[in-house]
Amino acid sequence: MRSLKPVIASNGLAILLTVVILLPVVAITAFIATGPLDDALAQLGLSLRETYGWTLSEFDTQQRFAKIGFAIRSVIIAVGISFLYFSISNWLNMGLARFRSPDSLGRQSTIIEAIQPWIFVGPALVLLLLFLLVPAFSTLKISFQESDGAWSARNYAFLWDPDALGYLQFRLAMRNSLMWLILVPTACISLGLLIAVLADSVKWGIFAKTLIFVPLAISFVGAAVIWRNIFAGGGIQPQETINGLTPSYQIGLLKALLGHGAEYNEPLYNLKFWGNFFLMWILVWVQTGFAMVIFSAALRGVPEDTIEAATIDGANPFQMFFRIKLPQIYSTVLVVWTTLVILVLKVFDIPYALSANDDDKLLLATMMENARNNWSIGGDNVDNLFAAIAVMLMLTVVPNMIFNAWRIRREQKEMGH
Repeated sequence: MRSLKPVIASNGLAILLTVVILLPVVAITAFIATGPLDDALAQLGLSLRETYGWTLSEFDTQQRFAKIGFAIRSVIIAVGISFLYFSISNWLNMGLARFRSPDSLGRQSTIIEAIQPWIFVGPALVLLLLFLLVPAFSTLKISFQESDGAWSARNYAFLWDPDALGYLQFRLAMRNSLMWLILVPTACISLGLLIAVLADSVKWGIFAKTLIFVPLAISFVGAAVIWRNIFAGGGIQPQETINGLTPSYQIGLLKALLGHGAEYNEPLYNLKFWGNFFLMWILVWVQTGFAMVIFSAALRGVPEDTIEAATIDGANPFQMFFRIKLPQIYSTVLVVWTTLVILVLKVFDIPYALSANDDDKLLLATMMENARNNWSIGGDNVDNLFAAIAVMLMLTVVPNMIFNAWRIRREQKEMGH
């Protein structure tokens, strides 16, 4: 095996050099060759403007259609380069393995298996380095700097200073973010498990699961608009009729069911503190279907022999679930929980679409936007303060990362034993 290491290294270097040189040249050539398509789409835009009488200026029409063309070209070229990368890399790896080890299929297989995983993992690692790690360390650096470049912890001190403008907002944003992190994944996992178990026990369970899964296809903004009409408060909008003005009561569905009249004109999601739970429910409504589908598949993977043995031993439905099924899908529960935690940390659309930007409903993500637009602690230091808030948001992910790293390492040890 040691004698194969130089061969494997030389194969990998050959693939790396080929990809680094060939793919950029192909991509640049493709962009240059397809450049006239932007002008063609711009002319198409002008033709449509004249045909349909658009009020948009000629310059804006050309620019928009040219940008659309560039976007289409970029997507097609990126997909083509990806396929080209995998095909060339695999071809080179297999060809060089046969060339360097022509007499041994085992040696060829060893070389291919040593390099092939990196062919697939490599692009992901490069993208993570360029678009995650480098920006993260750059943001951390900026957060410890003043607007003039001097190193300082003033941005963090500002966030924790009781006399500063942003202290109350930051404290409330931290509180609300923790509430979302605890309640939303817990509710989604609990409801998802409950529905997955109950739906599999009835004949029309597939239909029920389909209805519950549908909201997952709706964007966060679309879901916010739907529930805005449900949570809306009452209001009076006079409408002109034959006999004069007749008041028209615009009341949200939930308020109507609760019997609230038009005098209760505040939407439920605007209530002090309690409005947070109505905002959370929107995300729970969207993501419960995701948890349900994953748990339903995991529960189907529980061995029938185990279930039959538990049934013979006299286990009731609760014991069957909590002592037999749940321990066997524990890893799946953790994966879903991790996914939902990361999703919650990125929530921005729902409160933003509902204009729920009061201090008591701020999240760290929405607070970042609020800081950029409204805060100022002198000069151009707002961007540095913005970076400090971003770092605090990243720190909330660290416990989740540590826990998952510990869990994966423990599972690997158990599999090793």
